[in-house]
Amino acid sequence: MLNCPAWPTVTYGMNLIRLFRRGAVVPLIYLAVAQALGQLPTARMTAIFPMGCQIGAEVEVQVHGADLDGATGLRFSHPGISAEMTNVGERKFKVRVAGKVPAGVYEARFAGALGFTNPRPFVVSSLVEVLSPDGNTTRETAISLGVNSVVNGTAVSRQPVWFKVAAIKGQRLLLRVSAAALDSRLNPVVLLRDSAGERLARGNDAGLIDYTPAADGECLIQIHDASYGGGTEYFFRLENSAGPHVDFVSPPVVSSFTGSEVTLYGRNLPGSKPSGLKAVDGLSLEQLTVKISELIHGDRPGGVLLPAATVVLDGGVFRLAKGKIASNPFFVGLIEGKSPAIEQGDNETADRAQTIPTPGLVAGRFFPARDVDCFRFPIKKDEVYWLEVFSQRLGKKTNPYVTAQLIGVAKDGKESPEPAKEFYEIKDNPGGREFNIANRDVSWRFQAKSDGYCRVIARDLFNQVEDDPGRGYVVTLNRERPGFRLLAHPRTVPSALGSTKAIELMVTHLRKGTTLPVQIIALREGDFNGPIRISIEGLPEGVNLHPCEIRARQKSATAFLTATEPAASFTGNIRFVGKAMIGDREVAQVARPTATVHRVGDYDKEPVFSRLAKGSALSVNVDDTEPIQVTVVGDDPFTGLINGKLTIPLKFKRTGEYNEKINFKVYGISQLQKFPELAVNKDQTEASLEIDLAKFKVPAGQHTFQLAATIKGKYQFPPLNGKKTDKKKDVTFQSFSPPIVVEVKPAPEPAKKKK
Repeated sequence: MLNCPAWPTVTYGMNLIRLFRRGAVVPLIYLAVAQALGQLPTARMTAIFPMGCQIGAEVEVQVHGADLDGATGLRFSHPGISAEMTNVGERKFKVRVAGKVPAGVYEARFAGALGFTNPRPFVVSSLVEVLSPDGNTTRETAISLGVNSVVNGTAVSRQPVWFKVAAIKGQRLLLRVSAAALDSRLNPVVLLRDSAGERLARGNDAGLIDYTPAADGECLIQIHDASYGGGTEYFFRLENSAGPHVDFVSPPVVSSFTGSEVTLYGRNLPGSKPSGLKAVDGLSLEQLTVKISELIHGDRPGGVLLPAATVVLDGGVFRLAKGKIASNPFFVGLIEGKSPAIEQGDNETADRAQTIPTPGLVAGRFFPARDVDCFRFPIKKDEVYWLEVFSQRLGKKTNPYVTAQLIGVAKDGKESPEPAKEFYEIKDNPGGREFNIANRDVSWRFQAKSDGYCRVIARDLFNQVEDDPGRGYVVTLNRERPGFRLLAHPRTVPSALGSTKAIELMVTHLRKGTTLPVQIIALREGDFNGPIRISIEGLPEGVNLHPCEIRARQKSATAFLTATEPAASFTGNIRFVGKAMIGDREVAQVARPTATVHRVGDYDKEPVFSRLAKGSALSVNVDDTEPIQVTVVGDDPFTGLINGKLTIPLKFKRTGEYNEKINFKVYGISQLQKFPELAVNKDQTEASLEIDLAKFKVPAGQHTFQLAATIKGKYQFPPLNGKKTDKKKDVTFQSFSPPIVVEVKPAPEPAKKKK
């Protein structure tokens, strides 16, 4: 099995803002792809508007983005949602939602001549859908929003947008704004005002306003971006609902989605009772215990703003129904084993620590402010354990701080405590800048030196002022178990040849002759450090996956896809699968697909958002050809001696108006950073790459590299909607060869002299 090169990874600590909403801002040099210095056109979707539709209804939507030429369709992640093109030039579609589609958040992808786009969320709701018109930027032009309705709107730069609702004395108003959870750039400021403009309430962090009028009248709602940004990417959905709202759920994880029960804490919950708790806004919360199976269940992503680190958990997004009206979505994690124990509350000191069976887990809350919770887990001599705290990875705005102490207990009951250890932040981040999974939770591996127990003292460094009952957590102590999870992330990375720090909305789209990299990220569990072989299910004929393996102890590798000459045009879903031997059994895992949320012009100055996606889409257009195609003549690996030379024959093919001399540089082998560029003249179709392995001190072993070049020319668009076009575009882009594998062998032992 050949190894494909791993993308560099980083480990770092981050402050609150960067950790929750941003990628790392440390300098990295990556292998570039053809999306870097100015790029060949590739379809990217920035918004779909309106971004929702009522169950059993239809709506005309418009797609916004870049390089959306030659529209052919709009595809959804649920088969009950369909689209019919109504205006090709304006990229408008009539979307229909079948009556049996459950309320939830799904994904849409635009399909055109330049491939599938990145996904964008599309909401199916039980509410009446309304469109916000242009011009409602004053109190006088505010539009009315009825009960159990939702308005799809877009923020206006440097101006608020206004809506109005009827206020009836004593009748509760529940107003919710969804934005970032639907991939919007909007950071909403939501204000409720009376008819005279006086402020009555402000939306909380979840975009919620819960208000009961003291008199009949009219209330005004004002929405704007926190930085007064606006435009098509600053969209939102404002709900005026008489239905339920769930603030949080306890426990936040369950062992089964069929038999488990959870308690919902929120507002307007049907059949609920007072909880005795108050939310951060000071209003009382109700509680309702339900079976998970009674809730509306959807796959992630589901409209809940979760950090990328949540990928380490299984789980789903749920809604509570009140008649035909569904609540806001909320996340519940799924764990193996027994149902979690519940924190008893009277456990603030070490002598009152709550005992939890091992292996086991306990669910609690950092509540009230400055709360301290203590637990003890029995441990056995020589056993290897993992202690973990989940809180931020459950979507909570917390910063767990844990003191853990191993205490041996002799047969006579005498205790011998080891020095206490302090823990905060999981800094490991195999996803790098584009899929940052570093987080503020806690993880610790240890081996017990004697029988006894592990005492855990947990607190939240952020919970020093507010009494917020929604700051939930889970503490687990389990015996070490080897395993792994995988992520598949189509990458666009800063060019090693240029200075760009842009991160694109990357999609898996192939032209004939294109080689595209997809990063496969391994989240290793327990003590598993073995190799993981990567394959693809659903790959069409003519598209090849270069042999790929995540090497032992590595956390990622790059899978290269190439559309060869026999390839046919294709749109569909693929699955990356990893297989590994763990002990004496083969374990297979399907990689979870991911997506970058927004294009970033400079990752040192802008946050990088990413999330899970509902599928890995692949598009191939063989009517569109890679302008410069590099073919390696012969089968790799190419073999050479460490003290010798290596010759790699190459062929070059140009398509279109790209007639300048091209200088290819070697990337992927550090010892060849100063290797001379390979010059290819405009009429040249063949060349050989001559590598002096001894001169450049390339070590023995297997190595993978690519040839890269900056190319200028005029891009000819492929047929648009079945018709040839004269449309052209000046481009400067990075072109890459397929990966080239070389095997450097040690020098032979010198022959021994005969005596």
